[in-house]
Amino acid sequence: DMRRMRLISEAYAEIKETDPNTAITMTAFRRLVLDGRIPSIMIGNKRLVSMEDVENFFQHGDRQMPEPESGKIRPIIL
Repeated sequence: DMRRMRLISEAYAEIKETDPNTAITMTAFRRLVLDGRIPSIMIGNKRLVSMEDVENFFQHGDRQMPEPESGKIRPIIL
């Protein structure tokens, strides 16, 4: 199963096509990729993103739940 890899501009075009009224701008989307919040790979001088990673970011955000540590008392966050 091949991942759908796109240039940043192509990925953004797909977002706009899916949701023409999206509040995300091209600049903001590019910044998310360049900051590493949406994973990307460099091929030559082109940066590619996986549409699956883009969709996952917008569905779940970039908050990673820490892995629970076994054998330790965990703090209760109030």
